[in-house]
Amino acid sequence: MNVLWLTGRSFADLCSTTQIELAKGLCEKGHSITIVNGDSKPIDDVLWEHVPLDINARKGTKTRRLGAACAQYLQTATSGAMDVVIVEWRLLPYVVKELKKKKLPWALMDRSPPAYRGVLARLQWHGWKKAWNFAKRNGAPGFVVSHAHAKFVIQKIGNANSVVIPAGVNLDRFQPGVRRTTLTMVYHGRLDQNRGVLALPMLAQKARSEGINVDLIMIGKGDAWGALKMIADNYTFIEVRESVSNSELAKVLSGCHLGLLPMPDQSIWRLASPLKRSEYLASGLVVFGINHSGHRIEQIEAPFIQLCPQRDFHAQGCLLLRNLTIEAESLSLQARSYAEDNLGWEKSVEAIEETLTKLTENYEL
Repeated sequence: MNVLWLTGRSFADLCSTTQIELAKGLCEKGHSITIVNGDSKPIDDVLWEHVPLDINARKGTKTRRLGAACAQYLQTATSGAMDVVIVEWRLLPYVVKELKKKKLPWALMDRSPPAYRGVLARLQWHGWKKAWNFAKRNGAPGFVVSHAHAKFVIQKIGNANSVVIPAGVNLDRFQPGVRRTTLTMVYHGRLDQNRGVLALPMLAQKARSEGINVDLIMIGKGDAWGALKMIADNYTFIEVRESVSNSELAKVLSGCHLGLLPMPDQSIWRLASPLKRSEYLASGLVVFGINHSGHRIEQIEAPFIQLCPQRDFHAQGCLLLRNLTIEAESLSLQARSYAEDNLGWEKSVEAIEETLTKLTENYEL
């Protein structure tokens, strides 16, 4: 099966890990994958083909420019070289006409509904609804990240034709390692204010004030990065780093003890399947965060995942840190064992392969 994947995600973004692992898994099953995005140059040493469409556009126009470039790419592409197309929801409105002209079966990829606020959010929500309505009218399946996400699509669009593809983890890359001497909390991902990250230095400060010897590492970029860096410059036990490679990230996580999920109890985060949660568990970290459906793992209650109401985040965090000094090794083994049994990418790869195979077979009929 020849799969074309149109995406707005850059491979410089750690959030692209999902598509990298899914593409790798599909290639290992014998399929041919071509990923088209707006990067300036192709990445090397991958099993699939990367076609970068160098889009030099100012903020607010990049999606439109990339969508137009993807439509042009489809115009010139040979239909016989593509059996099925995966399209990220941001790009679908710009390419759906070409997909119809080429008579290509396609599936919608929705790894995250809009996460911004204000005018930009309203524009993005319009695009999100438009994309899902296209999928509904054309009978195209959509890939979502969680059961809560699937229910949300039904509620907003009335489209029940979705397949859950949760975030997995590369179990060979993310493994427990030699832990740091000082109890260490870690967060990685977007350092945006709407993700609750400004509460993390306060947790470290409160723990220290209660006599708990703890460090905090935060890794990523975002609109809170400057404020967090200013705080870190005044406290030796807080460290803020810019984004790192996956291999370097795995090395950092392997030496930590507690992985943080501060995203607040809001609609956008309730729908999530955070990649970082799987990477924390595979690295043998206990997970601590805000209690909502995006952070919970359905149908399990495990001591290595501790969630609490947002109002209790600092108090419960300090209590967990105090107990963790005693229980860390046992909980680490349980977290890794759960990841090995449940969080590998194999299940997600099988789900996406089955959906695309049915789509091409039914289209041929």
